Amino acid sequence: MLTSPLSHRSYSQATLLLALLLASTTSAQAEPPSGFTPLFNGQDLTGWKGLVGNPKSRAAMSSDELATAQEQADEIMRAHWSVIDGELVFDGKGKSLCTAKDYGDIELYVDWKILEGGDSGLYLRGCPQVQIWDTEFEAYFRHGAENGSGSMWNNKKNARFPLVKADNPVGEWNTFVIRMVGERVTIKLNGQLIVDDVVLENYWERELPIYPRGQIELQNHGNTLYFRNLYVRELPSDEVNSILAAKDAKKYESVFNGRNLSGWTGELENYEVVDGAIRCKEGKGGTVFTEKQYSDFIARLEFKLPSGGNNGLAIRYPGEGAPHLDGLELQVLDSEHPKYAKLDPRQYHGSVYGLVPAHRGHLRPTGEWNFQQVTVRGSKIKVELNGSTILDADLSEVTESKDGAVPAGAKVKSGHFGFAGHNDPVAFRNISIRELPGEPASPPSRDVAVSPTDGPIKLFNGRNMEGFYTWIRDETYSDPNKVFTVRDGMIHISGNGYGGLITNQSYRDYHLIVEFKWGGKTWGNRVDRTRDSGLLLHCWGPNGGYSNTWMASIEAQIIEGGVGDILVLSGTDPDTGQVLPTSLTAEITKDRDGEKVWKKGGERVTISSGRINWFGRDVDWADTIGFRGRDDVESPLGEWTRMEVIADGGHLLYKVNGAVVNEAFAAKPDFGRLLLQTEQAEMFVRRFELWPLGKAPKD
Repeated sequence: MLTSPLSHRSYSQATLLLALLLASTTSAQAEPPSGFTPLFNGQDLTGWKGLVGNPKSRAAMSSDELATAQEQADEIMRAHWSVIDGELVFDGKGKSLCTAKDYGDIELYVDWKILEGGDSGLYLRGCPQVQIWDTEFEAYFRHGAENGSGSMWNNKKNARFPLVKADNPVGEWNTFVIRMVGERVTIKLNGQLIVDDVVLENYWERELPIYPRGQIELQNHGNTLYFRNLYVRELPSDEVNSILAAKDAKKYESVFNGRNLSGWTGELENYEVVDGAIRCKEGKGGTVFTEKQYSDFIARLEFKLPSGGNNGLAIRYPGEGAPHLDGLELQVLDSEHPKYAKLDPRQYHGSVYGLVPAHRGHLRPTGEWNFQQVTVRGSKIKVELNGSTILDADLSEVTESKDGAVPAGAKVKSGHFGFAGHNDPVAFRNISIRELPGEPASPPSRDVAVSPTDGPIKLFNGRNMEGFYTWIRDETYSDPNKVFTVRDGMIHISGNGYGGLITNQSYRDYHLIVEFKWGGKTWGNRVDRTRDSGLLLHCWGPNGGYSNTWMASIEAQIIEGGVGDILVLSGTDPDTGQVLPTSLTAEITKDRDGEKVWKKGGERVTISSGRINWFGRDVDWADTIGFRGRDDVESPLGEWTRMEVIADGGHLLYKVNGAVVNEAFAAKPDFGRLLLQTEQAEMFVRRFELWPLGKAPKD
């Protein structure tokens, strides 16, 4: 469910060592390696407390109120949580168990076990949750349990379900190894990567990023639960900075050599290079900036504030004038210093100075290096501090500044990048920039894709949506209207919206069979137009990469009168603007209206966008509900149609009800995920499977 293919980024050496040491242990409490601290001593509940409210409600309590509530919660905890044979056991009553200490960036090891119908989870920083449940319990299928434990269950905007189902059978022990850096979580379950760098959203305050610190909770959902071997390693800030800098590092170019100010200009006499960092001289100020100018870009850097320190990032600076008026200035400030207690909210760290306030609370203590990433694209600007998003704004929507009118600099489209000093020795290092959109993206190696070998891969198992996730325009990873459900052994697509049901896995070299029929309902602006859907092949890149709705892909069209058309959907990364090229070659002729139509042996053309009509598409096709052409081979409305796609490397062959209707060559990419569309028309799918090449049944 990520916006990129499976990553093989590894955990730190310490975590790998931990997994190796503990993966085969059968003891209730093993010894952790160096650097990890036991959360549970195997004997009693020392270091744990009962649950009081949630982070928001606890913050609103006075110290006396909190102490009283905690005393009562601890009584409930001791009544229902116990230690038996070195294991933490919950009797299914009472409330969650919480660590007495708060944690920020961590690596966490947890053994857990549930019984039939079990439902639990882990709260990180007091927020739900890393889901734990009985993945074979049918009552939970409506919630997606079939996809496995490890879900970021309460996510709405970010990936929700795990990449793969890796649970051991109910009643057996499972092992989570979890890393949390900033707002992002990576998880291995029983040795398999199931969550890869996914944002965990703040359930309690949706408008805020997840809290920088908070308690770890073992969740109660009214079931008997078992935990053992709970260990934590708190990640030091320099390691966190290295993790954040490593992501896509090859796409960034350093703009500071660490030795001198070569490549920089401005008031250089007011800055110095000390220990590999650019530092504003104490009592000096002014702006230094790159000789090169930038339009859309992502900048990365580390900065260190002295007590009360004040500086700024100059964005699209014209080279003269005030950065916050003639360009943009992102505030760099020791926001919690008492002397800044009464500032306008738009003046604190990370804010677009005077225009948009940033969320507070994510700065490290003064004297420590912070990691910041800034994305500037068009009028949009995003600031991530120490791994958490503290600002995400569109300046075109800002109507006033703290001083009145929005300054002209807010509309500048390009300029220099630099630092705006304010008399304090604020230091910057490891400064790099990635220009956007950059070169077109390249798909990953096709080695990550799976090919059927001995028998079929039944993508749809007839019971639930295991192996799939949904992505719907405007709703992203949530499906509140239940567009995709399983009914009577079929996938039911209500059609209420635009988006897709997408495989977790990528596939290559297969004979695909899908059987579908139309329902009677149509929606919205297509209520009286042809029933429309489609099957997207070789999907790659981020969700929403095509038209902010689907993925870059090659479509096997499903539309009344046009089943079997080929559409090439080259995409664009919604965040970076990077092109996601997709192409193929086909043999064609042209119809009366000049539209491309497949013709075996015809003129060869290569396209990166557009359509190749199936050979018999009616030249008088009209976008009217119920349309049926004279030569259509799809089944009449209400009857089942069988569509097949033979994908052999870059060669694609489309068949509808046994008739070859379209063909293409040199498809790029020649592998990827599969996406079943919703486009405002009700549809049912009863068969969705991949066969080895040459072995598909003919029925």
